[in-house]
Amino acid sequence: FIIIILLQLTKEVKMIVGSWQYKISNDRAMSGYNIVSKYAEKYGAIGTSIATHQGADTSVYNIDIGYNNYQHFGEMDDSWSTDSEFGSEMEAYFGMSEHVRMNFYEPLMHEMPFNGVKSCFAIWKFSHPNRELVLKESETFFKYWMDNGSTGCTVGTLSGADFGQYAFGARFNNMADYGKAADKLNGDKVWDNHQEMLSSTIWDGFNLRRVLAENGWKE
Repeated sequence: FIIIILLQLTKEVKMIVGSWQYKISNDRAMSGYNIVSKYAEKYGAIGTSIATHQGADTSVYNIDIGYNNYQHFGEMDDSWSTDSEFGSEMEAYFGMSEHVRMNFYEPLMHEMPFNGVKSCFAIWKFSHPNRELVLKESETFFKYWMDNGSTGCTVGTLSGADFGQYAFGARFNNMADYGKAADKLNGDKVWDNHQEMLSSTIWDGFNLRRVLAENGWKE
């Protein structure tokens, strides 16, 4: 999924995240990301990251790039689309990678102060007919996860391959912290108290994401 979830910012900050999912050999994933990150920094990206997944998108890599807004994205895209050095350095990687999907993530509620940790995320993607209810319940879900070890949460909308869907993400310092929180909340059956929302939710996928590297994200 999108990552969205690598927004390392407070909930007052407005931004979007472009998220590219693709398949590539493990030995080339990091070198390709390093090129992307270098040019993203050159042209003013808020930050970049690369991550792997377990779940709906197992075996897929994810590169996320943060922008101030869509105009900022457009300016950056124009810049590196006409940069012959970028094209030359990336040409081999375009040939060896298989595109899976691309999305933009727009946060609606976001509480995720920067902590400098190469974090893990639990990410749920879903559809729901009632936006107000999604926001109301997400505020409660933020508290559930953050009271049990999460270091931040976010919920927002997707546009691109998954246009019109929502994504909810909870950040953890490691997978053990996620597992402990999930065991606690599932064992307490807290979700049974939220059937008004959950019974009308269409689940589109779940992923656990592990950040491998990141660059430029600020508090």
